[in-house]
Amino acid sequence: MAEANPEPVPEANPEPVPEEKLNHFLLGPLKLKTTLDNVKRTVFVVIDRNVSTDEETGAVIVGADCTLQVFGYPKSSSNLPRLSHRVKDEYVTQENLLYDLTLKSSTVLSLESYESKNKTPKLALVLPSTKKGVRQEDYIFKSYNTSKPAALVELKAILREGPFKEMKQVDVFISPDQEIPAGLALINVFSSHLGVVNRHNKAKPVTRYPIFYKQKKRRNTIPCAHIETRPLPLVVTYEELNHFDPLEAGLRFEVANKMHFLRCDHETALEVIQHFERHKYGEAWPPVYFVGGDPDDDLESVPSTDSRSTASEDIHIPVPGQSLDIRPRYEEDAHIYKNEFITRRCETDPKEGFMANIGVFGGKPTVGGDWLLQVFICPLKKSQEEIRKEFANQQREVVCTLRAFQVVRDVSVSISLKQGWSHEGDKMMEVSKEELHSALEGSSQFLHDICLQHEDVTKKRFRGSIIVRQGMEKTLTLNILTDYEQKSDTLPQDDSDAGVPTAETSADEKTDSWPLPFSKRKRMCELLDVECIYGNDWRLFAEKIGLDCQKLPVIASSNGSHTDNVLTLWKQGHTDKPYDKPTLVEILQEMGRPDVIQDLQLIEPFVKSFMVLTVTDSSIQVGWEPGSLDLTHCNLYINRTARMDVLLCKKYTVKIEEKKFTFRELQPNTQYSISIEPLVQLVRGERKPVEARTRPKESAAIPVEN
Repeated sequence: MAEANPEPVPEANPEPVPEEKLNHFLLGPLKLKTTLDNVKRTVFVVIDRNVSTDEETGAVIVGADCTLQVFGYPKSSSNLPRLSHRVKDEYVTQENLLYDLTLKSSTVLSLESYESKNKTPKLALVLPSTKKGVRQEDYIFKSYNTSKPAALVELKAILREGPFKEMKQVDVFISPDQEIPAGLALINVFSSHLGVVNRHNKAKPVTRYPIFYKQKKRRNTIPCAHIETRPLPLVVTYEELNHFDPLEAGLRFEVANKMHFLRCDHETALEVIQHFERHKYGEAWPPVYFVGGDPDDDLESVPSTDSRSTASEDIHIPVPGQSLDIRPRYEEDAHIYKNEFITRRCETDPKEGFMANIGVFGGKPTVGGDWLLQVFICPLKKSQEEIRKEFANQQREVVCTLRAFQVVRDVSVSISLKQGWSHEGDKMMEVSKEELHSALEGSSQFLHDICLQHEDVTKKRFRGSIIVRQGMEKTLTLNILTDYEQKSDTLPQDDSDAGVPTAETSADEKTDSWPLPFSKRKRMCELLDVECIYGNDWRLFAEKIGLDCQKLPVIASSNGSHTDNVLTLWKQGHTDKPYDKPTLVEILQEMGRPDVIQDLQLIEPFVKSFMVLTVTDSSIQVGWEPGSLDLTHCNLYINRTARMDVLLCKKYTVKIEEKKFTFRELQPNTQYSISIEPLVQLVRGERKPVEARTRPKESAAIPVEN
């Protein structure tokens, strides 16, 4: 029997096979759509990059920069790509050149790979724009043939080896009430900068939120206020990045004394933070945040967050407000107000968490000195008069009036300052829900000290705010307004009768000053003088109009109506807010006092028309045309016209911009009464009714045998 051939013995130290990297690529055909002209084209691309070899190790080094040229096919129909997917070199001419792009790792913004609705692969290349009024340029490449996406896959691999090699990309959700628009987005961390860009993929990302985000369904509250936002992208260099750390359900970073909150799962936030630290402080920077790390690690070698890394002079990052022009914001005709009272979810018997009061107390500020503020949190059952007496004994007055909020998650308190003032120590205080609850049960209070330093003595008017967040969402804002040279301990008197013009008043003075009739002013004083447990009374009204916080104790100790004294100071120009009807309506909406707006008839919501559109045997569709500019919602009521069905009325709340609604599962051949009630937040308008009858149900013909 013949012996089997012995297997070859492998060499002890085989010679490494050199890796080959090309520096020129010709890829296509591809489909392209850009945000510059929004036209779909069939194109091919030519990519050139630098490739070198390390003399010591022999490894192939691919350059971080490359050039990408996009060419269109000739106009002749015979030159269009066929199923062979071949691109001829003769097509690479200057005449067919569409875009000539230079991709640098220091300027690129995003590279996103996703699929369309019909499962066709797509690749979104986002670059900064140099055109005026345009912040970014999107190049959306799509596979020419679904079954053969090789060109698109190779294009992505080439870009990931070059300018996008150091990119760390994470799906995030931008929390509301910020300078950047809320919603799904991408955060891309590069070696020189980070960018928050729009997400092209419309599919819902797979995230691992904490349990409370999954179990509790958030109620549909009134729409938030329209905040002036800067459209994405948000591009920040590491020199401008002051503070960054992970949270329970995301991460936050600070730029120019403004916090940005991004929601994602906790483990992903830790990875992003580690990329922040590695790129900001270099490879020697030890990662601070570990999943399950030892809290007793030695952190003495950690440099402070004020240290700055030396950046290259060749890096030119388009930072919002500098090299990129901000896209003009189109003003809306309708005003949408933020109802601060409802967003705090102040229920008497909360199903989740616990209720607490929060306020700010402090002494009298002095020019060029320090001003100590104390953020005070106490149980809701503690009376406000008792709290004021305790702080009065310590020579502390009310800076921000007490107001209630529901604690459902961990609480963080941060302060926002204007130029001329500074704050030593951490700009944010964090306390867990359990720790706060135990503190309120033990000592019945929780204090956080904030020491403000007056640096610029030429600035005397202080404007700041203390922001309270729970998790990633803003709960409420405590505005601080005062004058460092406030000396008056008496209230000025209003010589003129409110709303009653005298014979000596000229016509111009009548039109310049908004007249609040005496009867409405009296009714407003009756409603706001009653101190509410949630704080949305005359004290919050004084804070909202921008009245000096040092005048609140003077008003509280004065005789007569406190609301009337606040209105007098507002009318005499002691605040920054204009004394007019739209401002009063906006402030009352923010306070959550629609009853005052309703009783004073400051807003009368109405719709122009309300009609029946279509009728079937089981449904009725109605439509309406909005009348008031400020309309937000409408209540639709339907019930059978029969006399015994009056108590069976059903109510539906619909957004006003939908302009139509269909009532389904109705009985055939039945008369129905339908009415619409327009709403501006919680202010109700006059109902407008219509009647309609459903059609009889068509009976199917039954065949009969002879």
